[in-house]
Amino acid sequence: MATADTGLNHDTIEAFARGLYYVAAVDGLEPRETDLLENLLRETESPLKLADLSSRDFGPLDVAQALETTFLRRVFIRAAVAMIKADGRFTDGERRALGEIADAFGMSNAEFGELEQDAARVQL
Repeated sequence: MATADTGLNHDTIEAFARGLYYVAAVDGLEPRETDLLENLLRETESPLKLADLSSRDFGPLDVAQALETTFLRRVFIRAAVAMIKADGRFTDGERRALGEIADAFGMSNAEFGELEQDAARVQL
């Protein structure tokens, strides 16, 4: 069942939200990251709330299992980089967490680097 006008099902939206939370929360959520996560949940009409995102373990392998297509995985990496750079900082912890997800996706360092550079130019 698709949610809102996104065409994405609830499980995919939940995987995006939990995966983004996983990366952003590594070194503590910044207000801008919190706003973006809450906006994602609101815009997709997800029944999840921000507090729900930390309520269970969810890591790189979970994201990889839920986001099975190359397209969704690339979109996720771009969204994650744009979100965590929105506060003006991209910490070592966030980079490491995102790298773990890219590894779980089976992405090469070159592909990850290209997506990271593309996403760094996005203004949220």
